[in-house]
Amino acid sequence: MTRDVTRGRGGVEFVAGRGHRHLVGDGVPLRSGCPVTARAAPDGGREWLVSGYPEARNFLRDNRFSRALLVADQHPRGPATRMSVTDLDPPSHTRFRALIGGAFSARRTARLRDHVERAAEDALDGLIAAAPTADLLAEFCAPLTFAAQAELLGVPPARRTAIRERATARLGGPGSSRVEVYRGELLLHQEVSTMLADAADPPTGLIAELVSARRDRGLLGATELTGLAASLFFDGHALAAAQIANAVLCVVSRPGLLAALGREPDLLATAVEEALRYSPSVNFSMTRVATAAVRLADARIEPGDRVTAVLPAVNRDDRAFARPALFDPGSRGARHLSFGHGAHHCLGAHLARVEVRAALRALARRAPRLSLAGAERDLAWTVTPTMRTLTALPVRWNTPPR
Repeated sequence: MTRDVTRGRGGVEFVAGRGHRHLVGDGVPLRSGCPVTARAAPDGGREWLVSGYPEARNFLRDNRFSRALLVADQHPRGPATRMSVTDLDPPSHTRFRALIGGAFSARRTARLRDHVERAAEDALDGLIAAAPTADLLAEFCAPLTFAAQAELLGVPPARRTAIRERATARLGGPGSSRVEVYRGELLLHQEVSTMLADAADPPTGLIAELVSARRDRGLLGATELTGLAASLFFDGHALAAAQIANAVLCVVSRPGLLAALGREPDLLATAVEEALRYSPSVNFSMTRVATAAVRLADARIEPGDRVTAVLPAVNRDDRAFARPALFDPGSRGARHLSFGHGAHHCLGAHLARVEVRAALRALARRAPRLSLAGAERDLAWTVTPTMRTLTALPVRWNTPPR
């Protein structure tokens, strides 16, 4: 089996067509034909990187790998981090995910589709009228995804700006320390706590359901309620914004494709999934620690070893995908793993699909001749253990204002 990789400065790169490359990460020692590879962990232990599709599926659904055990000793950990379902194992994970999972279901998020599509078109109308160019990531993708998430969660409109500022600060940047992220989390938690205490302008949506779960059914303690509610603002909106930008880049670098998406709804649906496979905004799966000896491919993983899936590589496995190195918007092949698999399958997967589809649909309707406002080779990427995102996406509308 071969991998479509080339060695770059300090890492492994995927050749993504039309000259630009997506960096997987510094010092990631993926070897061609080796779907599970070992490297030294920062603490001196051993970490396994899974780059094969079947191996990743098996790893992600295997309950012998623990997330909670891995993060238990990480400090400082704020009140929202301690309640984040991504850092919990059953039975706690099962209990809290049951309280919030229904709001993120395909049925519930589908109800938001018209709202998100209108918001996307209204935002584009304003941007197109304002200037011939824009940074699509900062001026369109990020506001759209946070607004959609706030709508689903039920954040009162008067509080959305403050919570977005706190949530963005909590994300930090590639060089942010754990202490800086912790301090940002405390400010976010404080803002959410204030929202929950405001009887004059209470939250609706999922957060109101959580309030009811505590007040009327006793299913949550006070600390659990505030921590769980604050954790819902962590990074889903930022990952979705990055995914829209990645998808737009896939589309606009192929002349005529954006306009075609506006004419063919079926093509739009498959193009969204192909963009998720070909250029995911999530770089690595959540790292977990083995609680028992496990064999993946030819690797024997021992208790205490760390394991993570390299999602861009997993999505390019030629055992699962017919032409993994090509972006084929009409492809209906194997299901990508960009949202993970198993118990920790991304809670916001359905919402992210609604957002990416709404953004591409709105662009196809309002700016079908959209193009980059510079050379693709000049675009810069930020790659962290959790995210693969463009730092900016400058575009030119090439269309008269409405």
